[in-house]
Amino acid sequence: MKSIKVFYRPEQTVKSNQSFSPSAGKPALVVESWLTKGFPIEIRDFKPLKASQIALAHDAAYVANVLNGNTSNGFGNNSEEVAESLKYTTASMVSAALHSFRTGETSVSPTSGFHHACFATGGGFCTFNGLMIAAQMCRLAGAKKIGILDCDAHHGNGTENIIKKLGLEDVIRHYTFGEHCVTPANSKKWLKEFSQVVAKFQDCDVLIYQAGADPHIEDPLGGSLTSEQMQKRDEIVFKVCKLLKIPVAWNLAGGYQNPLRKVLDLHDTTMQSCVSEYLTATYKEGLYEQK
Repeated sequence: MKSIKVFYRPEQTVKSNQSFSPSAGKPALVVESWLTKGFPIEIRDFKPLKASQIALAHDAAYVANVLNGNTSNGFGNNSEEVAESLKYTTASMVSAALHSFRTGETSVSPTSGFHHACFATGGGFCTFNGLMIAAQMCRLAGAKKIGILDCDAHHGNGTENIIKKLGLEDVIRHYTFGEHCVTPANSKKWLKEFSQVVAKFQDCDVLIYQAGADPHIEDPLGGSLTSEQMQKRDEIVFKVCKLLKIPVAWNLAGGYQNPLRKVLDLHDTTMQSCVSEYLTATYKEGLYEQK
């Protein structure tokens, strides 16, 4: 693997985002940041998902109504632009997960807005649960066990809802950071034990890692981990997964700091940790160089 595969198309990005959450407009910005910093990434194309594929993890009527603008999306509006982008954000996550499952390589979907989407409802800036759609598509491709390691600051209630609704408890192993009450006071203890959490995914054919930016201690909706701890979190995921030969497909999540550059910096750090672990590259004077 000479580059990190990033599954991105401009259609993932909503240009007229009016929400408090920046996630709908973030894909283009984070990819631009990665390219500007010289990360060794390769942009990969993909096809948008069909409604029937999205419905692998959702009620078909809910999917149709959202895409037709008859039901509000996770941002609480009926934007046609948002609805169209959802076919691409979910496809990006699916494409990354399938690539990692089939090749054993680490890959990236530069998307957010998944884990609060339940079987037949959206909310919390999430409309369709790309994590679960990707898990279902990997399952159809032959994966026997899929891991979802969700390190967004908040509880992945939508993921839990779909797993239970579809009876996938024996197929999908799910960890959600948001249910563990991590605070600045106990964050060191949590981080010390985190490698054991990651190791529990050892029997998974692929791991979907949601590298949330909102656990950062300065995030208005997060607030538990320092920048150094966030970086260590990512390093642990990639080091343990590489050691145990668990293919990883990771995505973005959360991040509500102003200016947005602070959020992009956190996503840059995740990419930096990924590149350093899998490509043994070092950062010098604005460019990554192979060791």
